[in-house]
Amino acid sequence: MMDASDAHLERALEEYNERVNELEDGGSPRDLLDAYVNRGCILMMMEYRTSAIEDLASADSLICEIEESGGQVDDGTFVRVYTSMGSVATSLGVDPLAAYSAAATRLPSVDGTSRHFDPRSVIRMCVDAASDLIDTGNPDASEPYTTRGIELTGRSRDHWSANRRLQLLNLRAEALSVSGDHPAALDAYDEAVATGTELMSVGRLEDTEELVLSYVSKAECEESLGLTDMYIADTESAIALLEGLMECHSLQDTDVLVTLHQNVAGALMRLGRMDDAERHLVRAMTVGVRGAGEYIRDQVPNGMGN
Repeated sequence: MMDASDAHLERALEEYNERVNELEDGGSPRDLLDAYVNRGCILMMMEYRTSAIEDLASADSLICEIEESGGQVDDGTFVRVYTSMGSVATSLGVDPLAAYSAAATRLPSVDGTSRHFDPRSVIRMCVDAASDLIDTGNPDASEPYTTRGIELTGRSRDHWSANRRLQLLNLRAEALSVSGDHPAALDAYDEAVATGTELMSVGRLEDTEELVLSYVSKAECEESLGLTDMYIADTESAIALLEGLMECHSLQDTDVLVTLHQNVAGALMRLGRMDDAERHLVRAMTVGVRGAGEYIRDQVPNGMGN
């Protein structure tokens, strides 16, 4: 049975099919460009990726036609076309670098008042684009998106924006770390930790594991720089957060927690702090056994364990 959102998308698609057909028979290039963009985005949401690519490719051709004839396509439409192409390319396993790089040339002027964007959608787009670029091996190309997203989230005091800022700071730091700039990555992780900690203090942190990521990744940078005491402190902060999730039955996978206990135990042993190391090793064993027990219980059919 089709749910309400699917039905809404189906109706919107029918409307834009009619609109595109009408404009292809004799409409202005700008109106047809908008229709292709809107229909392409609807097709993306419906996961009709091949059809979406066709509409976005048509939009790309119209942009070239308009601008080669001396016209100008507004920045919001331009960025929407090429970030959408980048998103679809990523979903199809194709390198999105060319599309996202094209969009980045006009990204600095796009905000929540731009065509095809509202205040939150432009920030979400920056998060998604940066993530796609890092995941596809293009970390340096993510910088315009993290920079713009961080700038836009800094203009607002709402908690939704602060949570997106945490994501963007983690993405910026990850890109810097992958590129080998560990000191700069450490600065970004410091700001991420501060942002996440402030959100947690007022009960507005959406995803505790995002802050765990900040601590763990920050600790990895510190380890690479030989900052062992800081590495231990930040790893123990991550452990404390994960232990809290486990106590609330909100931690789905205990393997990461076990590994962190083991890793920090190794660092403590290298410093000769054997009692502290032993405490972590015992806790790693306890958590591991508990996790194994829960896994076994989940696999046993009802009644067989009695």
